[in-house]
This record gives sequence, C-alpha cells and structure tokens, in this order.
Amino acid sequence: MKRLHTISVFLLLGLFSAAVAQPKPTKVIGAGLGAAAKAPFNLTAGKSMTLHRDTVYILTGFYYVDSLAVMNIQAGTVILGDSATNGTLIVRRGGTINAEGTKSEPIVFTSSKPAGQRKRGDWGGVVILGNAPTNKPVTTKIEGIDAGGEYGGDNPNDNSGVFRYVRIEYPGIVISLNNEINGLTMGGVGNGTKIDHVQVSYSNDDAFEWFGGTVDAKYLVALGALDDDFDTDFGFSGKVQFAFSKKDPAAWDAAGQTNGFESDNDATPTTQSPLTAPVFSNVTLVGPQSDTSVALPAGNKFEYGAVIRRNTRLSVHNSIIMGFPFGLSLRNDSTAAYAQQGLLQIRNVSLQARTNVLNTSSVAGGLGFNFGTFYGTAGWNNLGSTPRQPSALSLVDAFNLTAPDPRPTPGTEAATAGTDYSSVQLNTSFFTPVSYRGAFDPSLSRSAQWDAGWTNYNPNNTNYITGVRPAGSNGSAPVQYALDQNYPNPFNPSTTIRYALPLNGNVTLKVYSVVGQEVATLVDAFQTAGSYQASFDASRLASGVYFYTLSAANFTQVKKMMLLK
Repeated sequence: MKRLHTISVFLLLGLFSAAVAQPKPTKVIGAGLGAAAKAPFNLTAGKSMTLHRDTVYILTGFYYVDSLAVMNIQAGTVILGDSATNGTLIVRRGGTINAEGTKSEPIVFTSSKPAGQRKRGDWGGVVILGNAPTNKPVTTKIEGIDAGGEYGGDNPNDNSGVFRYVRIEYPGIVISLNNEINGLTMGGVGNGTKIDHVQVSYSNDDAFEWFGGTVDAKYLVALGALDDDFDTDFGFSGKVQFAFSKKDPAAWDAAGQTNGFESDNDATPTTQSPLTAPVFSNVTLVGPQSDTSVALPAGNKFEYGAVIRRNTRLSVHNSIIMGFPFGLSLRNDSTAAYAQQGLLQIRNVSLQARTNVLNTSSVAGGLGFNFGTFYGTAGWNNLGSTPRQPSALSLVDAFNLTAPDPRPTPGTEAATAGTDYSSVQLNTSFFTPVSYRGAFDPSLSRSAQWDAGWTNYNPNNTNYITGVRPAGSNGSAPVQYALDQNYPNPFNPSTTIRYALPLNGNVTLKVYSVVGQEVATLVDAFQTAGSYQASFDASRLASGVYFYTLSAANFTQVKKMMLLK
C-alpha cells in the first residue's frame, strides 16, 4: 500500500509540474520596434506566413497581407496590437487570412498593454478587403487606411479566407475626427469568405462595419463598442444570424451618436447600386439602460436601437432590441418607400425603448407612411410599439457587462411570441430556423450557448501568457489561470480554496486522497472570467495529505493540502 501511495503522489505532482504555465517567446511582426516601427510592412505576393500558438506576436504599424499572399494563424495564438505604433492588420484585395480558432482555443487580437491598463483605441484592429461589389469606385479607400486600402470589385463570390473563433479587444485608433478604425472592418468582402464566432470588445469606433460586399456571418458578439455595434454601408448585401451586443453605459461616442444598428446606402444619400440590403435574424441588441427610471450619465450620446436611413434596405427578423433610450428610427423618403414595397422588412421583433419608440423623419411626397402602422401590420408579429421597461422582455441578466446572461426566461415573450422564416429574405440554407427570438436558446443552460467557452466578457482583467513583462512587474510573466494555496493549511475541519479564471468556460475543482481516490467535487460548472473561492469541509475524512485539482479548457493544476485532526 505504501508503494501505491508513492506512485499516486508522484503522478499528481508530475501533473502539477506539467501544468505550470511557462512564458511564451515573443516575436515582432511588422517593421520592428523602435523609430521605424510605424512604417508599413507588406507580406508580399506569393509569400505565406504562419503565426504559431506557442509564440506571442507583437503587431507593429500597418501590416499588409498583399494580393496573392497568405497569413495563417493557428488556434490559440495571441497577437498583441502595439499601442505606440498603431498596430493594425490589413488583408488587401486578393490576400488571404486563415484565422481558424476553436471553441477551446480561440485566436486573440488584443492590446499590448498589461491587464488592468487596456483601453479602447490601444491599437488599430483587423481590416479585411475583398473584390466583391460595392456602390463606390474600386479606387475608394477604406475608412482609416490612407494607403493600400482600396476595396471592392465585381466578384460576389470572392474568398478572403476564414475568420473563425476570433476575439478582437481594445481596437479603434483615431486617425482623425470621425475617421477611426473599427474592430472588424470588412470592405467588399465576398461570400466565399467564412466569418463566424467573432467577438469584438471595447472598440473605439464601431464593433463590426461592412462597406459593401456580400459576405455572410454567424455568431457575432459586440461588447462595449463606443459607436455602433453593427454598421452597414455602401451596398452590403450579406446575411447575419445569431448576434449579440451589449453597450457599456459609461462610454459613448462624444462626437456623434451611439446606436445599435446603423445602416446607410451611402452618406449623401444616393441610389447608387448595389443598394445596401443586409438581412439580420436572431439578434439580441442590449443598450445601456436597464431601467427607464434611472437616468443615464449626463451628456451621453446614446440614441436608437436602430437607425435605418439614406436609401438603405436593411431588414431585421426574429430579434430583440432593448435598453436604448429610443427605439427604431426610419429616415428619408426612399427608405420609407422600400418599407412600403416590402424590400425593407421588420418582422417578429420584440422592441423596448424608453420613449420615441418608432420615429420617422423626412417622409414626404405623398407616401402616407406611418411607422407605427407599418410596424404593427397584422401577421408581422412585432411587439413593443409603445414605451415599456426592459424587464418586460424578461431576459435572465442581459445588462451584466462582465458576465451577461441574455437568454430569454422560458415562457416569456421572446421565448414564446414566435418566429417566422417564410420570408423570401430568409428562405436560404444559411438561416437556421429556431422558435425563439434573439440570439440565445431559452431551453439551454448558459454553458451550452454558442458564445460559451471562447468569448471573454472581462478582457481587461485577463492575463494572457505573453512572456512580455509589464512595466513595474517583478520579472515573472503573467499566467492565464491561478490556483492559490488553500487557507488555512494545515486545516481542521474546513479550508478555503481560491482560484482565478481569465476566460469563460467549464471548470472543475476536485479533491483527491493520497491514493488518487476522488473524495469531493467542489465545482463542476460553467463560470465566467474572474476570481472565485470554494470551501472544503473535511469533517468526515481522516487526517492526512489531500490533493486538489483545477481543470479548465486545456489547463490542469494540482496543489497539496494537509488535514490535521
């Protein structure tokens, strides 16, 4: 029996040693650090580059993936956007990015600053440009990129690669007034490109913006964007399903307006074709105001859940829009005419706003358009045309910024009011018919939702394993997960175990005897990023050595404790 004890101890301690996070090597991509770092860098035609998960990359300056060049990014790779040089990744027309993360190993683009010091606009963001149609000349440059930013063409099936299970955190450098880079900017991106499971957090401009193109997307998260969550312009005609956004009530675009959806054909407006005509379904937009009786901060610029204007044909189906001071704003005669013609559709939407729920402006020419009548058309099943409280929609905890739970409560409006996919706009294989409104299934647990395991709703407190020593540190690299020594130790009969998680995910915390027998499961649940503690009562156990193990994602750590009675 003594031999069994010894083997068990060595197995557990070996597991512990293997699980200790080691600093990763770092590599600069771009023009390099120092005086030349702001210079653009080009991965030129015919070349390919792979970013590996075992290295942390520092992205400096404007890094271009040129036409006929390929950038591959392995699952689990971390790329730090350099703040001093406005690090930005730009995939040009004809270039390819294959960024294919996984649920357990997402690819992360984030600020190069240490945890606790990151802010919006620390670096640029990711820009993907393609050869799909827009309603602008092909010489037009994308917002924020003065050189090498041309986009658009005549190939709706253009393929810029794969962008899957990716997080983009703290982007949005300001080039000039009203000229910032977004979190994920797509210009003329074709529908041969695969985009799904992407989170943009704390962008200094829009989270997602499409300038023309035909690309479709699923499973998008926009967290704390300063400006709009989903912005569509210049002839974008793609489809989007299952998207969630949450506004930060303490941050807005001081120079403009902060909305959920914003859609224009162009800024003039004109009838240039192709017309902006995206179709969104199963979106949950959550604004900043959890209670209409509680005032937002003075001077805030929060406005509408959706601004639909300037000749656009944006359509929204089977969705929830809530928490904004105002509801939907439909502007311009041409936009209203599209609504009358059935080219702009709002169907099976649950809406909540404090006031000015349905606003129409600039409707003239004898159209006789009334937004309230349009929204309430029999058979379209839209709800919430008058002011009401966010609580009327009964989402579990949608306004929690760092650990949101935007599921509809079973049996309530969003879960039971119904959806419809019979519209010609939704009659494609892209859309997945579901019975609930919004992005999340009320019948599933929080840990079973599509955003579980790869998103991070608390990125400023996440210590990535970077190998980069933050200023003022003691020289040790930060680690992703932390399992503290229990206290007290030795103990009798109970003790407390503390641990920290950088990411949302499924977590187990178990206790084993010295012979490897499981004696207690303290945690077996989905948990959001943050610090936790668990109590262990050993009053029924004999004195001796015990081991406790923390397992999360691909991480396991073991520590030893002593029970003395």
